[in-house]
Amino acid sequence: MPMSNILVLIIIAISAIGLSASAIAVQTTIKGVIYNSVDEDLNRSMDSWAVSLEIFHDLQQQAVAKVKHPPNDFYLAWIYPDGSSAEIKGHNGESKPDWSQIHVGSAPVNVPSSADSADSVQWRVIARERNGITVVVAKDVTQETMILQRLALGQFIIGAIVLALIAIAAFYIIKRTFRPLKEVEATATAIAAGNLDRRVPEYPINTEVGSLSASLNIMIEQLQRLIIELRDKEEQMRRFVGDASHELRTPLTSVKGYAELYRTGATTDAQLVVDKIEKEASRMSVLVEDLLALTRAEGMQFEEKPVDLLELNLALANSLRATYPQRSIDVSTTMNEVPLVLGDASRLHQVFSNLIVNALKHGGEQAEVRVVLREGNLGDNPAIVADVVDNGVGMNAQDAAHIFERFYRADVSRTRSTGGSGLGLAITKSLVESQHGEISVLSQPGVGTTFRVVLPRVI
Repeated sequence: MPMSNILVLIIIAISAIGLSASAIAVQTTIKGVIYNSVDEDLNRSMDSWAVSLEIFHDLQQQAVAKVKHPPNDFYLAWIYPDGSSAEIKGHNGESKPDWSQIHVGSAPVNVPSSADSADSVQWRVIARERNGITVVVAKDVTQETMILQRLALGQFIIGAIVLALIAIAAFYIIKRTFRPLKEVEATATAIAAGNLDRRVPEYPINTEVGSLSASLNIMIEQLQRLIIELRDKEEQMRRFVGDASHELRTPLTSVKGYAELYRTGATTDAQLVVDKIEKEASRMSVLVEDLLALTRAEGMQFEEKPVDLLELNLALANSLRATYPQRSIDVSTTMNEVPLVLGDASRLHQVFSNLIVNALKHGGEQAEVRVVLREGNLGDNPAIVADVVDNGVGMNAQDAAHIFERFYRADVSRTRSTGGSGLGLAITKSLVESQHGEISVLSQPGVGTTFRVVLPRVI
């Protein structure tokens, strides 16, 4: 059964108990007031006319004396020690109380009519002993009983109407109150079915439902972000396995081929076979390291802090001049201020190292490399633009369009001869994007190539 229906039943039950208790209390109070008034009349009668000797005429000669018009609705009886009695019946002369249920000296009680009475009347009776005579005084309380019955019936009808109104109001209010929870339930069902874009409707935050919906939406957003990250990591792993399988096939085939040649005796030059196997093993080692670097670049979170790009590139240029002593590497800036960007210094060092080394290796032996820093914009925000420029052989538009793709080589034979894996620029692009930046390339055959890196500037 739905919770809303259970709450309605609970409210109806509590209201019914409350109305019943109230009705019982009212009924008991009114009954007490009515019977207290009757009891006062009985007690006054017992102390006055009911024990007066003049009430009966010539009692010694009559066993029973009848009075046609008693003073009120009372019944009076005197019971003598010998068992005889005298009685006066009021206007209801055909009925009298059942003496067997009367106890002398007790408080007034209600008794029915005796079995030989013509009418069934409810009596309120009191009995006292006076001078050896038992005096019984009773009053017809039929009218009072009817009043109490009408009161009980009225309370029942009013209580039923009130209970029905409470049930209708409770059903409406609870249904209206539970409506947001129904929407939460529908949202949870949709999310369980895979609709991660579904959100709980917003309600005033100062209400319980509003606070719950806000918390649920935050939780759903975090869950969605986590699921997307897990999917991305899974996709990265699939790409890693696919790329590794594809690229490792060639060197492994070479290793297997040279080993087969030597085993079958097709060649007896063991040194040649060992050199070839060692070369292919080195290529596989470089490839695996680059694949791991690319995977880490795509999925890793980096620590961000201000980095001086001018200082970083000057230090890098000095280091690379020692590796390439015959080559020209220059760093300059058009800015009057320190070019500070927000990022991870070690990753930015790897970015510019990859770009400069790429220019030195593939721009040609006579290519000169320059790093130029200037002010720019990244969307609507200030940024630092770093151009890595070489005046080497350049490349055509088709190669430039695919240069950041995995394992893409503008010149396959030349790249393999330099030991490249085809992953360097893909790694560089992933690193730049992880620093919230952008990278692009401009190139013209015979003129040179410019790699442009744009990074958020620290103000």
